[in-house]
Amino acid sequence: MTTIAYTSVAEDGRTFDSQLILSPQHAPADLPEIARAVHKHSALLCFQLTHAGGFASRELLHGEAQLAPSSAWDVTTPWRRTRAITLEEMDRIKADFVAAAETAVGFGEADAVEVHLGHGYLLSQWLCPWLNWRTDGHGGSAAARLRWPLEIVRAVRTAIGPNKGLIIKLNVDDGFWGGVTPEDVAVTVAGLCAEPGLVDAIVPSAGFVSRNGFFMLRGTVPRPGMARALARSSVIKSYAFTLFGPWLVPELPFEPRFLLEGARLVLAAAAPAGVTVIAIGGYSELGHVEAALAEGFAGVQMARALIREPDLVARWLASVKTGQEAEPSRCIHCNTCVLAALTPDVPARCPERPPVDVEDLVPYPN
Repeated sequence: MTTIAYTSVAEDGRTFDSQLILSPQHAPADLPEIARAVHKHSALLCFQLTHAGGFASRELLHGEAQLAPSSAWDVTTPWRRTRAITLEEMDRIKADFVAAAETAVGFGEADAVEVHLGHGYLLSQWLCPWLNWRTDGHGGSAAARLRWPLEIVRAVRTAIGPNKGLIIKLNVDDGFWGGVTPEDVAVTVAGLCAEPGLVDAIVPSAGFVSRNGFFMLRGTVPRPGMARALARSSVIKSYAFTLFGPWLVPELPFEPRFLLEGARLVLAAAAPAGVTVIAIGGYSELGHVEAALAEGFAGVQMARALIREPDLVARWLASVKTGQEAEPSRCIHCNTCVLAALTPDVPARCPERPPVDVEDLVPYPN
């Protein structure tokens, strides 16, 4: 299954101007072509639904404050000023998630949607004890913080019906003191799995983009490229990163399956309820994929390894059929491809990859 990541459910939930908005008013006319291209090769299509909340672009909000669980925020900068979401805005954003899900499975012809509760976006902020200080029944305990995100998940399920997949991505570790604890995660997973048929799968991830986006990636931090990319939108951001980059974005060494322990906790809680769990984080060897499947995970989610080698899975399958040892991904985790998240007009392409389309590399069957 291919997931189109980081689509926004609303204009005020974007971090860059060209971000795909999945709504009846903003969905591009050629959106169904994505599904047709994916389905042509007997694969499934999923759209990931997000709202950036306090991480949204103030430029796109014309200087207005970003929406967040509460007015408190962990970092005050010239480009971030948050205010608490009102109850009326909560209803509107829930409706935005519903409309985006309907657009994805209807006009977008998707087979599933993924509601993003992680990576420091709005619903992740909502679940985070450090950021959610609400006193209106939507803050305080882990169960109270889950209340609104769970309402959104229920509304999305109703909108897409029982025959489309509903996947949840969530954090098992926010990556800083004051973030979600294992006990918080247990409450969230229990709430998502308590209602039969509500959720089909959970993807346990980690990290806050606003703190250190490489917590969820690991490997080399491409600092010169990041400074140049930031300069395209803000000289101030670029200068600040050049001065304080090692402190703001510390480098964490890459290790295979680096999120495994948190994923195991989710698997133990979700499996008895019949909810499958998809592992993520450092899967670049076939042996590790096979070990995850043997342990009970329904599958693995990959990105950088496939950016480096779009034909990686086909190569692994060929090795299995011929009885040869499957070589690991050639990705060196330099994270240069991640710069596309900072500069959307630059494609997410591996600099080590030949400038050839994948169709020229692998004769995929129809």
